[in-house]
Amino acid sequence: MKLRILFGVMISFVLSLLSCQAPGTPNMLTELSACDSAVVMYYKTPGNPRFFQMVKVYKPELLTSLAANANQPALAGLNECTSEGKIYYYGYRGEVLVLYFTVADSCKRLSFIKTGEKYGVKLSPRNATILDSLKSFSYEPVGTR
Repeated sequence: MKLRILFGVMISFVLSLLSCQAPGTPNMLTELSACDSAVVMYYKTPGNPRFFQMVKVYKPELLTSLAANANQPALAGLNECTSEGKIYYYGYRGEVLVLYFTVADSCKRLSFIKTGEKYGVKLSPRNATILDSLKSFSYEPVGTR
């Protein structure tokens, strides 16, 4: 009888711990921590990546901040925001990882595609400020002939 009560208490405790976690799938882009640089592209027209301005980012604190934001619990199917740009993260061995972002007040979001599914996380105010400030350093790429 006591063993059954103890087992019931343990199950209740485990279930209460699980219910306290934020919804979503955490830490889906842990490989971002192994990246040493990034290129942030700002679309001239939201949702249209054909014309853009870009800026290269090498500062570890900026890369780490955006990566930590992307590794918050992610929810599948958050597609209602129009992307305003994307971030190409470059790894030490040539890996390229892509984050999409929206900094509009109505929909601050980071999103990415993993295993064929699009996921999104809320863009933190700090990282929205980082992306806004980096935009002032962006430039239109010049093609070579």
